[in-house]
Amino acid sequence: MDDSPVDPKMLPPPREILDGELDLLARGDQQTEPQPMLQATLSPLRVAFQGEAGAFSEEAIVQLWGAEAEPVPMRTFADVMDAAETGTVDFGLLPIESTLMGGVDSAYDLLAMHDGLLIAAETVVPIRLCVLGIPGATLAELTQLASHPLMLAQCAHFLERHSNITPVPWWDTAGAARAVMQAGDPSRAAAGSRRAADRFGLELLADGIEDRPDTQMRFLAVGRTPAALESGAPVRSAALCTVRDVAGGLIAALQPLAKGGFNVSHFVARPTREPWQYMYYIEFEHDAADSEAGLALEAVRRASATYRLLGTFPRWTLGNPPPGGDSLLP
Repeated sequence: MDDSPVDPKMLPPPREILDGELDLLARGDQQTEPQPMLQATLSPLRVAFQGEAGAFSEEAIVQLWGAEAEPVPMRTFADVMDAAETGTVDFGLLPIESTLMGGVDSAYDLLAMHDGLLIAAETVVPIRLCVLGIPGATLAELTQLASHPLMLAQCAHFLERHSNITPVPWWDTAGAARAVMQAGDPSRAAAGSRRAADRFGLELLADGIEDRPDTQMRFLAVGRTPAALESGAPVRSAALCTVRDVAGGLIAALQPLAKGGFNVSHFVARPTREPWQYMYYIEFEHDAADSEAGLALEAVRRASATYRLLGTFPRWTLGNPPPGGDSLLP
């Protein structure tokens, strides 16, 4: 029986897995580096995120820590994870899933690759996309709409109705907004947040262009230490495993959770570097310090070919205490 953790050699290298939709242009030289925050906080708590000030990831940081954290912009999600694992920052932030577009593939792969990090918290951010143009621009004269590929995919209906507007993939929503401001071209706009409009002095040419008004994005905060949990609090546990290539192998790995009456709230299969071999990202809900949950996880571990617990963290609700507790705050 192989109880070893997931072998990193089974996974694609960081720069390979980030060639997908989320870092489509991360290495392109036509886009500028993330800019530093206009005003850093005095807090020692630093949180890395992909993009720059005004991105939805910054909104997630504000929801988790309020004004107690300094958002630290990074070029790619791989950079975010490296900074968190090496201790350059206290936490890293990753988008994990959208209610409209589903899971963020590169996030699962990076969680698998960084075995020195644990999931410490989650938060959910409403995604309300606006068309941001320079002052005086109009929707009728637009020919380009730049944004992160994931965000462009979430306003497909708007782009269908405005066939004169060409979507332009950009590495970050706030970066696209800044580029529009710098270009000063009334035919160019960005799809981003009101926060980005305020930061870069842009006008809202259209509001609520996302395909569904209830679209949300869930983010995970990762750090080097386990989350502080209050006994009995509602939490999620996340694990990564591979299963034996036998009939019923996957069912055997999941069955302990079903028998224990635990809700599997998130389940994703991701390819490894081996042909037709997959790893499985699993989240399930339980109460903190529930001994039955611990027994179920141990049973999942025994039934899997490889297994790693990625963390147990509070389920997000408005008003949750920030990750890290008071020890990291001034």
